[in-house]
Amino acid sequence: MIIHKTHTKKDIVNLFEKHGIKIDKTLSKNEITSELEKYLDKFIYDDKIKNLTELKEYLKTKTTKQRPTSEQKKEIMFKAKKIIKWGKNDYIFDGSTYNNFDDPFNDIMNIYMWGDLSSVRKACRYYNLCNKCSNHINPIISDEIKNDLNKNKIIKQQYINNLVVRKSTPEKPIIVYFD
Repeated sequence: MIIHKTHTKKDIVNLFEKHGIKIDKTLSKNEITSELEKYLDKFIYDDKIKNLTELKEYLKTKTTKQRPTSEQKKEIMFKAKKIIKWGKNDYIFDGSTYNNFDDPFNDIMNIYMWGDLSSVRKACRYYNLCNKCSNHINPIISDEIKNDLNKNKIIKQQYINNLVVRKSTPEKPIIVYFD
């Protein structure tokens, strides 16, 4: 079976675990790819991967997961922090961050494709809040990160109201907590 080189061992193991197949993590990537044929008949398909042909096509194509090198990541993080600082300082062109509107636009266009990094998503959010922003820039996020963000969003929406009342003493008045 042909697997694109951008798929890591962890990606392959996680894909198969999500679809009901347990693969031994102690095996090397080469050993896992050679044994994948025996796992294909037990693979449980879903709405993203509907059949065997789509699974093979998915494994043949480049992965959507983004992995910058350490040098790229340093540069991306620096540009994202710079845009966030510019946004937190009310989008002022003071020379310490940016001198004109083209500079933040060029920076955001260089980093928006790395949307798996949280600082890039935050930088895009700050850039889009600017009044002078004519183009709305959305970060490119892989499906795995989108699913994690949706799960976290659901968890954050669940609130449990709580009221605690204790008897008062002269030293301690009544304490009411609203969480």
